[in-house]
Amino acid sequence: MIQCSSACCGGATIITLKELDRFYKIFPITLGFRKLHPFNDFHKAYIEDFAIKYKSFYIIGDFIAGNRLRKRCRMLKEALCSLHNKNKPLQCSVVPFSVTFPENLQDIVIVERKKGAFRTCKGFDDNAPSVWNGEFTDPILKENFYELRQNLVFQRNIVERLFFKCENSPFFRKFITEEQGFFEIPIISDFIDEVCNIAQVDKFEFVKMQRSLFVKELTVGGVKNSLFIEALNVLDGVKN
Repeated sequence: MIQCSSACCGGATIITLKELDRFYKIFPITLGFRKLHPFNDFHKAYIEDFAIKYKSFYIIGDFIAGNRLRKRCRMLKEALCSLHNKNKPLQCSVVPFSVTFPENLQDIVIVERKKGAFRTCKGFDDNAPSVWNGEFTDPILKENFYELRQNLVFQRNIVERLFFKCENSPFFRKFITEEQGFFEIPIISDFIDEVCNIAQVDKFEFVKMQRSLFVKELTVGGVKNSLFIEALNVLDGVKN
């Protein structure tokens, strides 16, 4: 374990469908959608392989692992990542960089990161080792970055179908009218079979473990997570 995400890590991270088999017993899993505004034509061409195109918008769909109501990830122990030496999520291996921007535009990402929770990241210290200079200079970081991107390309079809399945939801319509915004849903019951087949996990084991995790994470600071209540209702309705 290393001093990982002591300042920037929230209650949830992002995983991909290809990683679901490793993490469905650890995190409650939902789906999240966010808008992405391309910086230029090169950026637009880069995201078209994995982004959802809706009207004039580009939407990124992610599997959200954890509880966004929590201040810290449930795998952090005294600011140390207990998954660090156990093949942690690819997303956690590339932050503060973002796979939604091409390698040569990561300086734009870093400018934005420094304004938020990442501003105290030790990676920004003057004496920190350099891992990017117009391109990634750390081979492991580079490998993780492109594997994560390829995973987003791989899951685009099912994520896109899940997104359009919610088109009549008032939360969907609210999300579309906002400049930025975030739209989060449970994995819809109609898709659980397909998700489990692709991820190569047993559906009944998946439902059992996810139900247990949603119950365990349901209440934070005395407040019940309405999304998790909805997720439990979905899981209770899954047929044998």
